[in-house]
Amino acid sequence: MLKKTALILMAIFMLQLADISAASAKNTLAVGESLTPGQMLSSPSGRFNLVMQNDGNLVLYKDAGNPIWDTNTDDAEYKWRDPITGRVIYRSPQLLTLTPNLLRVTDQFKDYTFWRADVQRWSNEHYQGNVPAGLIGDTLVVQDDGNVVLYATGKGPVWASNTNGR
Repeated sequence: MLKKTALILMAIFMLQLADISAASAKNTLAVGESLTPGQMLSSPSGRFNLVMQNDGNLVLYKDAGNPIWDTNTDDAEYKWRDPITGRVIYRSPQLLTLTPNLLRVTDQFKDYTFWRADVQRWSNEHYQGNVPAGLIGDTLVVQDDGNVVLYATGKGPVWASNTNGR
């Protein structure tokens, strides 16, 4: 009986903890922050989740399960031979990182880039060749319209997944 009561109390505690986590879910990533496997950013409404998956793929999900965008980095691998030891080193995608104007999926040491947002191309297209001076992306936002956008604070968008309205 005591064991059963303890399990019920533990289940209630876990449900409350899940509610707290959902209520405090972040929808932004700032310069210097990263997402590790299993972590996510959620839109304010909770309808859209940008998840760094355990397989190394960064995926935007709609309504808790429908993928609408990804980096196509699942199960990617980089291998190289260490010139000093001769050992073969394997690296896989582990982090979504944001540094000024550089959003990328990297290995755990941030040495190898498996995917990066093409900020220059997106900005040129979006601003039709008239990119504002000093446009440096510093905040990634998962929006309620389903778009994931890298913004330059006070200036505008630098890159987007172009998934709004999907």
